[in-house]
Amino acid sequence: MAVLSVLAACSSSAGPGAGGSSNNANGGETGSTSSGGAIGSGSVVDAASANQVGQVDSSAAFGSGTQAGGSGAPDAVEEAGALDVFTDGHAPAAAGDGAPPGSGYGGVAGLEDLAAVKKAPGCGMPAPQADTMWHPYNVSTPMTRVGPLMRTYYLKLPPNYDNTKAYRLIFQGTNCTGCPTCVMPFDTVAAPDGVIQVALERKDGVHGVCFDDQNTTSIEYPFIEAVDVDLRQKLCFDEHRVFMNGHSSGSWLSEMMGCVYGSAPQPGPVPPGGPLIIRATTPHSGGLAPTVPCNNFPTPGMWTHNHDDPMNPFTGTVAAINRALKVNGCKGSYGNSPTAPYAAPGTNGTCNIYTSCPKEFPVILCDPATGGHEGNKFYAGNWQFLTSF
Repeated sequence: MAVLSVLAACSSSAGPGAGGSSNNANGGETGSTSSGGAIGSGSVVDAASANQVGQVDSSAAFGSGTQAGGSGAPDAVEEAGALDVFTDGHAPAAAGDGAPPGSGYGGVAGLEDLAAVKKAPGCGMPAPQADTMWHPYNVSTPMTRVGPLMRTYYLKLPPNYDNTKAYRLIFQGTNCTGCPTCVMPFDTVAAPDGVIQVALERKDGVHGVCFDDQNTTSIEYPFIEAVDVDLRQKLCFDEHRVFMNGHSSGSWLSEMMGCVYGSAPQPGPVPPGGPLIIRATTPHSGGLAPTVPCNNFPTPGMWTHNHDDPMNPFTGTVAAINRALKVNGCKGSYGNSPTAPYAAPGTNGTCNIYTSCPKEFPVILCDPATGGHEGNKFYAGNWQFLTSF
């Protein structure tokens, strides 16, 4: 199995994330400036041949599907179409209780023990902020396909933050036109455990008014790596319990990060700690683009997508589910893989878990018949799912 690193080179594919609106207020004060390390460098590795190449051949890596994109305008439609999104034609990795000793977590070679707590180097450091409001911080992403960029993320700490406790951490992405902190309020359902929430801000103008969620060499890969470096040095969290959530364009962003950083150790980033591992994702109303340089490692997730979504058709999530079932070591594909009801708060019986998947790498799909693009954001159910890790 080849592990993919993200290439900071030119490869353009149009098609912004779908937009929407949100009414949450953006609180907080101006934060301090910090700088990431050598982020996003390296080369993309063709998973089928293990050869270093200049860019990923989407047709080879993801089947024959195509991606229809918008023009970069607000609320543009992102349509995944009926994509055959698998990685490279390899058989899924064996996983489960019968794994031979030393074969890796869940029986997957190359995975460290993801069940063990892995404290970030920032444990013991003074809290960077004294309240539970959103605060902005800047990071440098010197190596992107469009040159150096300064990016902003927002941080929200749990009440009574304990700098010795390894919290769960959730990265979040909003829709194309939503404010950076117009994200799902996991803090309202996380008590008493607490959760560290990180909202990623879009770089409008590079990809319209959406995240750069359709490009093989997306500027979002070095961005999240730079944020991860910064957070690891000043916060106490469990590096094996880092998750990704998003809606609309933020959902496409979640799919990207789960596909590239899911389960598997990546080559970067530095300094100590890391590398960035996304343990599971909870995308809402998005899809998996065929331009994403996916790895072959498991990507547990809880997907939510309404069948009547007029902005991002449900077929985009079908593509993501098919890939997850394959790389997670499950049986079958969407429509013929066995499922059972998955009870979770607020989901109204619309969720099912795929029963053939290894317990370490679950796949859950919530697919209400109605709700459109903005409805049914099951963050309480998502939290239940994420606390299973």
